[in-house]
Amino acid sequence: MSWWDLGEWTGFPGHELATYMVVCAFCGEKGNFEITQHLERKKPGGESKKLNYDTLKCGHCGNYMFAFWSADAMGIGGRGMHDFKLLPWHRSTTDHPKHWPSDVGNYWVEARRSIEGKNWTAAALMARSAVQLVARAHGATGNNLKEEIDDLAAKGLILPSMKEFAHEVRVLANEGTHPQPGTKGTSEKDANDVVEFLSFLMTVMYNLPEQIKVYRKRKG
Repeated sequence: MSWWDLGEWTGFPGHELATYMVVCAFCGEKGNFEITQHLERKKPGGESKKLNYDTLKCGHCGNYMFAFWSADAMGIGGRGMHDFKLLPWHRSTTDHPKHWPSDVGNYWVEARRSIEGKNWTAAALMARSAVQLVARAHGATGNNLKEEIDDLAAKGLILPSMKEFAHEVRVLANEGTHPQPGTKGTSEKDANDVVEFLSFLMTVMYNLPEQIKVYRKRKG
């Protein structure tokens, strides 16, 4: 795929940069931008396709971002859409709760950032690895993740419904973990399901015990 294909197949309505969809990478404010500089390059050969390079200034914090964008070629489909890439881009996930183990927390952060960056296979792979790390941190034994999940359930550390869910998301992430020639990678929906289960698991294994600990300390 070439950069000249940007905006041809997916994107946002219209042939102008959708600044209302841009989130500031520095302060998190959305849609509050001024275009301070614009450059463009037309596609060689006389076609109407062009690449745009805009410098955006956040109206909230005053920091600058770079937007690279392009609309679909007029007369070649005429869908009236465009797409863009940002530098730097906003990441809403910057850290994990302090009561989580740092190794597991770092895997969760990478999984969440992969979701935000639309790197679906990477997100599923990191989330699956984090699930296995949580299992092993709680003494689960077995020759593979399936057996470790079963061991967690046998010890009463997760409910039967969580065991079933864990096996489902484990299978969803298998293609990225054990790729074969011709693999298509993990889909967006499957990646979100795997990461969602990981967050649920973190709540059960770490957040609830921490809340109970804080409650007992307060009552004591």
